[in-house]
Amino acid sequence: MLSGIRPRRSGHRVLGAALVVAAVAVTGCSPLGGEPKPAGKQHASKTAQAGSGPTGTPRSGASAAPEPKTAAQFVARARRAMKDEQGWTFVLRGSESAVMRGQAPSGATYTATVYRTNAPETLQQTGTVTTSKGERKPEVVYVVGGTGYVKDGAGAWKKGSLSDPGIANDVEDPLAELDAFEAYAKSAKVSRTGAGDGDVRLQVDASGWQLSAARGRPALKRAVREVEPTLTQLRGAGVTATDGRITLKSFTETWDLDAAHGYRLTSHRYAFTFLVPFQGRDITVSQEVRADNRGLFTGRVALPPDAG
Repeated sequence: MLSGIRPRRSGHRVLGAALVVAAVAVTGCSPLGGEPKPAGKQHASKTAQAGSGPTGTPRSGASAAPEPKTAAQFVARARRAMKDEQGWTFVLRGSESAVMRGQAPSGATYTATVYRTNAPETLQQTGTVTTSKGERKPEVVYVVGGTGYVKDGAGAWKKGSLSDPGIANDVEDPLAELDAFEAYAKSAKVSRTGAGDGDVRLQVDASGWQLSAARGRPALKRAVREVEPTLTQLRGAGVTATDGRITLKSFTETWDLDAAHGYRLTSHRYAFTFLVPFQGRDITVSQEVRADNRGLFTGRVALPPDAG
């Protein structure tokens, strides 16, 4: 039995007993100055409105960009479509668990709402953390001026650079993830998800990598960062497996893009599972997150006065 692990939170991780669990739920709080608009296809992005007719074909007199073919080209178009608008609203759902064979499984789910603006680049993420024991506390995350601000329950605000994993693991920013995806988009498989020139799906899959090698792979950078707090706790509780013995069992990242509206982002999903050897068995550490675009956001994100 593992021992000595005390409940903690880093990103969406809550470790207790021998396992990691976490959850974030929507509270319904909205930023000041506006409400999200529906993400239905009748609300075309400015990119699509400028260059497409009702069926997505170029309008007469409009300068139509060449149709993307490669994953990198699709990503470039998606980034442009998303940044042509003032802001977006996303709904997040996820699950997380750490299970050792022979012990009772433990896990949790989470949901959250994100409001993300482009000029300036700000973010508000509001939710509630729920542990597997049923304990709940609110969580609020802001990103303003390149600095992240996090408040768990009645605790004090913590703030820091987005380069700090302790802050970055709390932030779910689909647009920042889309920017990061550009660095490894060439490894993505491109497919159509509808009839004819339907929506586009970009997907990256990986498996079999040792953690030591995965650290150097751009596509696995986030998965490695997200699993680190769990590994720190497990090692503190007596797990001695080195990076060379920890294996990525599976990793999948999927981007769905709306072809009719400039290939704007409709959903982003990523999931990973690591196997951590311990006493002849494996501790299975898994996480899955999905962000769905719920439409335009025309308001503003304002940092609470007490956060500074």
